[in-house]
Amino acid sequence: MRRLEFEYATVTIDGRRMGSGDKLNDTSEGGLASARRAVVDIGSNSVRLVVYDGPPRAPIPICNEKALCGLGREMTKDGGLNPAAVEDALATLSRFRHVLDDLGRPHVEVIATAAVRDARDGKQFVEATKALGFDVNIISGEEEGRLAAYGVAAVEPEATGLVGDMGGGSLELALLNKGEIEQSNSLPVGPFNLMRAAGGDNKAAVKFIEEQLDSIKFLKPKKIDTIYSVGGAWRAVARIHMGLRSYPLSVLHHYEMSSQQVLDICDLIARQSRRSLEEVPGIPRRRIDTLPLASMVLRAVVTRVKADKIIVSAGGVREGLLYNQLSKEQRASDPFIEACKYYAQRLSPDPAFGEAAYKVIEPLFANGDASGARLRYGACLLADIGAYFHPDLRGRHAFDTALRAPFVGVSHAERLWTALALFRRHQGRSPAPPDEQAMALMPWDAQLQSTQFGLALRFVAALAPKAPAALKGCKLEKREDEIVFTAPSDREALMGETPRRRFVSLAAAFECAAAEVYED
Repeated sequence: MRRLEFEYATVTIDGRRMGSGDKLNDTSEGGLASARRAVVDIGSNSVRLVVYDGPPRAPIPICNEKALCGLGREMTKDGGLNPAAVEDALATLSRFRHVLDDLGRPHVEVIATAAVRDARDGKQFVEATKALGFDVNIISGEEEGRLAAYGVAAVEPEATGLVGDMGGGSLELALLNKGEIEQSNSLPVGPFNLMRAAGGDNKAAVKFIEEQLDSIKFLKPKKIDTIYSVGGAWRAVARIHMGLRSYPLSVLHHYEMSSQQVLDICDLIARQSRRSLEEVPGIPRRRIDTLPLASMVLRAVVTRVKADKIIVSAGGVREGLLYNQLSKEQRASDPFIEACKYYAQRLSPDPAFGEAAYKVIEPLFANGDASGARLRYGACLLADIGAYFHPDLRGRHAFDTALRAPFVGVSHAERLWTALALFRRHQGRSPAPPDEQAMALMPWDAQLQSTQFGLALRFVAALAPKAPAALKGCKLEKREDEIVFTAPSDREALMGETPRRRFVSLAAAFECAAAEVYED
């Protein structure tokens, strides 16, 4: 179902509610008001604190701290946690306690996964954390898989495919169907467990991995087109692949690789020495020895399900934990649009301008591309986020925000479309965008439409600068070989030299004439 309602800019595409007439200062549950919350994740390799701000449906990490303590590395002979790693982890948690106190003690969820779950003295470790003020929940492998899947659903609405969350001690697998979890399971094939099980013998490691995958009934016989990659080790694999390609956009979320590209990079990593891997930018040294084993598991999973592509996801267990707490109505909202509203609330002189602009501009584009309504709506919401910068920098600021802000629910192509539209809104048609290498990822027809939309925003912003009420009753549309601007007669006085020049430029981008119609 595709339905566009221009009243209050409510947009529903395929059943997903994108926007509403909610006031941008709404402080009710599910509104846009920020509420800080935190997650402490005690994993087999890392201990991490993430503090989130922003709307519930689109939490934005404002503090992301981690220490690679290695709780699951080199466990004692009787199955206990490494004493040195425990000491390191407790010192890290003590620091996190101080950070949380200084941030006003936001609500915090604390979870522990495979290492603490499987260790003989895991409960003893949890008792030690209580002295630091943490109430740790040791989650099961199945629950970990379910939360990882929810994390992907949170950042990839309607995601369908296999979620794979590679941790230090285990691999969580879950099937998603349009954002709903069908099945999940956990396997002890994290790099630390593989080190112990295979003793450095790669053939034995491969055999162990295959035996574990054989035990997952929902993987056979089944072809799964898409794998959503979660976890630091698999993200590191993607980071290496980006570097080798000289990929111009350094955003890992929604970075896509074909199955063949994944197999090739996994084989390459397996052949590298530790010293070679240490020279790769952005890969922590304490993750180096786990990378070949994590790559081995990734290769086995991709081969097993005959996947066509792998998408790196910024969502994981921590994001799944927050998503799991949302109401059904909150989950149904679009995280990209919610984030755009949040940025508009904080960076725009009048946050209502975006919705008013959308109602004027959308008729010009809706008939030709109804499916792009959510991107156009988001771009309108972000139209004035550069307002408080120097005029020479507004286009660059808006471009960089759209391209690199922690937005979810959008692909790299959609980021680029939004960024170019906002740049054109401020800078016009002629100047080259700030990152032409990144723009090369975008097809020409998409660049043209983005430019056209940006010029429409530029015209509307000149017609009624920071004055959304003045746009009421105005409309842009295409009629044969004309771009027609229709407005109430009392708005004709707003059409000064600059707005008219920008209107003519907009029409020229469509290779059309510009026509004005004023109605009583």
